[in-house]
Amino acid sequence: FEGTAGSTGVSLSMVSAALGCKCHVVLPDDAAIEKAELLQAYGATVERVRPVSISHRDHFVNIARRRAEQTKGGFFSNQFENLANFRAHLKTGREIFSQTGGKLDAFVAAAGTGGTIAGISKYLKTHVRDVRVYLIDPPGSSLFNRVRRGVLYTAVEAEGKRLKNPFDTITEGIGINRLTKNFMEAEPFIDDAFQGTDYEAVEMARWLVKKDGLFVGSSSAMNCVGALKVARKLG
Repeated sequence: FEGTAGSTGVSLSMVSAALGCKCHVVLPDDAAIEKAELLQAYGATVERVRPVSISHRDHFVNIARRRAEQTKGGFFSNQFENLANFRAHLKTGREIFSQTGGKLDAFVAAAGTGGTIAGISKYLKTHVRDVRVYLIDPPGSSLFNRVRRGVLYTAVEAEGKRLKNPFDTITEGIGINRLTKNFMEAEPFIDDAFQGTDYEAVEMARWLVKKDGLFVGSSSAMNCVGALKVARKLG
């Protein structure tokens, strides 16, 4: 069982199919329909629910946890708080180190659970002298402010300014407005952060498919936006 708006559900459904296990994914109903179709193609049960705050009992993560508790033999993978997420990406960091021969100046990534940037940044920081780590954050997420100012706060959340749905963005699976255990593992290793816009992500996605033949989604496009910002900063 897992609640996901990103790629974790796809990975779990693929592994579950290979191992002969059942997979139940709870997905917010504003996530791309292609994601639900891919999950179903792997044989997963997909439960689409309306998007609500994490404090609400019917947030997709909380529903997944409840479904696991109600099912004999059920396991809730808990990607946001399970530090196996962070530890798995130590291996991703090792792969990057190996494939670049350790010759890299910076690493940049967006964060959802925080596991990817945590594991990779820890590995690289302990093996590459002077490497810099940057976060790229989509609209509405509070992680940029957390890295830059040490507070999990966005300007649109100021009293009298908060809208009913202030965090509309086309990106999926990245950006968050709470601290997870996995992201806290990343904090000591992140040097700076950038903010990206939906416009930048869309334009990057179009450029990649036209110029490089790479058909990528919104989060991958945002990562490339971050790479461009870092390259310009470092010269």
